[in-house]
Amino acid sequence: MNLKKFLPKTFFGRSLTIIIVPMLILQTVLTYFFYERHWEDVGRRLVLGLGGQIAFIISELEKDENSNTSLFKLAEENFLIKSKIDVNNSLENYEQHKIRSLLDKTLYYSLKERLIKPYKFDTRSLKNRVQIFVQTQKGVITFDVPRKNLHSSTIEVFIIWMVSTSILLISLAFYFMRKQINPLNNIMKAAEEFGKGNNNFKLFPKGSFELRLLAKVFIKMRERIKNQIKQRTLMLAGISHDLRTPLTRIKLQIALLKDKTASTSISKDVEEMKEMIDSYLAFAKGEGEEKIENQNIYLFFKNIIAKCENPKKIKVTLKIPKNIMFFVKPLAIKRALNNVLSNAFFYANKKILITIKKVKSKGTLIIFEDDGPGVPKDKRDDVIKAFYRIDESRLSKSANTGLGLTITRNIVSGHGGSLELGSSIYGGLEVKIYIP
Repeated sequence: MNLKKFLPKTFFGRSLTIIIVPMLILQTVLTYFFYERHWEDVGRRLVLGLGGQIAFIISELEKDENSNTSLFKLAEENFLIKSKIDVNNSLENYEQHKIRSLLDKTLYYSLKERLIKPYKFDTRSLKNRVQIFVQTQKGVITFDVPRKNLHSSTIEVFIIWMVSTSILLISLAFYFMRKQINPLNNIMKAAEEFGKGNNNFKLFPKGSFELRLLAKVFIKMRERIKNQIKQRTLMLAGISHDLRTPLTRIKLQIALLKDKTASTSISKDVEEMKEMIDSYLAFAKGEGEEKIENQNIYLFFKNIIAKCENPKKIKVTLKIPKNIMFFVKPLAIKRALNNVLSNAFFYANKKILITIKKVKSKGTLIIFEDDGPGVPKDKRDDVIKAFYRIDESRLSKSANTGLGLTITRNIVSGHGGSLELGSSIYGGLEVKIYIP
């Protein structure tokens, strides 16, 4: 049997389990042994005392046949035992119930040591009393005894105190463990937000010494990473400026060329170089500190399709509800979806299907499907890697840098989502993007 299936999944749950389970085991063992020993010792002594009293009453009754009433009265006053005799009946007519409780066992085995006459008992018919039936020479005597005479309240007091103490200890453990877990949850949330590009989440060191230290280390790490990103962005901005300047001069020189065919060809090469540089810089820079906004996904897609180049006039079919909203970084997600759509326009033959729907976990699922050549199953993981191309020869026909899907995956991951490639119903590529 695999115990991991029954263990709590959270750190908080497992911490409480470590505290509660040993406590419950200890209390169960203590209760069991105390309960057993209580009935073996205290219960047995009480029953032996009762047996002695009953034996005394029977002995006195058999000595003096005319003293029934006075003897029973004295027994009730001194021993709290109500007695009555049935001279016309025998013990065979009385039913003995099954021995189940500890009191039944004690009466069954311990009364033998004091009573030599046949007897039966009933511990169930009356709520707070026990009846003992003894066969004598005069008939069957019924002894009605208070249950408390055979039962000590020590065990109830013990159990009440033990249960109360357990509840108090578990409540204290729950309170203090929650106090310790909250700072850890804050650190986890800060890490998740930082991974999504939100650097403004405020984290304050709280909790135990180790958790405070962990929070301080995380804050320092976050500041170092932010500083490195800032320096890299400044460096790339400078590179971008340095690369764009000669490209601009080349474009001006091309405009002065008399050979229009050559100038057109060179202009296309320059534009292709510009697009490649923009892709490289976008991949290296990431998406910065853009804020998350609530957008209508239908209008969002209509805008993307309207601005995306469609040289082959591919038919685009939209299955998008008009009332779905999603929370995204608009410029970043626009670039990601535009990359997928551009690839679909480039490789599709006649049609593209875009389907959007809400999923059970309150997220948005975006599906692109085309009728192009698709991507072999064994290469689907590779095409998402940076600078990977299935066909190197296509680079001469387009500004394909091998970064489109990589940038898309990074942007989607930054939103906490995922990207998955599959086979389209049209025979081409299917791209599934989930955004929570």
